[in-house]
Amino acid sequence: MTATSTNSKLTRRRYRGLVYGIAGLAILGLLAGFVLNRHFVGALIYLLGVWIAGGITVLAPMWSETTLQDERDWELHNRASGILVGITMVIGLSILPAIYVLDAGNYIEITGIASGVILTLSALFLLYGVCFGIAKQRI
Repeated sequence: MTATSTNSKLTRRRYRGLVYGIAGLAILGLLAGFVLNRHFVGALIYLLGVWIAGGITVLAPMWSETTLQDERDWELHNRASGILVGITMVIGLSILPAIYVLDAGNYIEITGIASGVILTLSALFLLYGVCFGIAKQRI
């Protein structure tokens, strides 16, 4: 019988608290930068925070002897991703054609912001399709 070392100080709860705490502080730093009119400092705090949180997310499971992520996490991730893409797709497909028709009839004008949102959502779905195809090929 072999003994395994389970005295790792990084537990699932501590891992999640650390990652979400750093990401939350990063978001608060970004918002504080906007409020205090220090946009560059806010953006810098945000970028550092999310890179640190992302680094911990990637590296901690490799270094820890404790199981920090398991099948439940992947199942929740897959379900949440599917719900997000589905909701965005339904909203996009039901609203975007009407927006273009109203714009063509000169009832509304698609502004730069709206155009940016449309392009971003289109790029998101294109990227999702590519990622889905890659994942499907690997199964």
